[in-house]
Amino acid sequence: MDANSDESQKGASEGGQSDDSERRATEKFISDLLARGEAVFEGEEPTPQTTHVIKREDDGRLTVRRLRFFH
Repeated sequence: MDANSDESQKGASEGGQSDDSERRATEKFISDLLARGEAVFEGEEPTPQTTHVIKREDDGRLTVRRLRFFH
């Protein structure tokens, strides 16, 4: 998920409410992944349970990349 996707850019022109809810949803998704031990930040060693890698972009946004599926 990327808080700066095409959908959130459309919402920004409609008053920004969609952009804010997209940002909050992304933050919640990342927080939940970290709480379950399913994500690590880029540069950290993944564990056997790691399914996602979180990267902080130059502008401060967090992006999530799927590393693998957990069976």
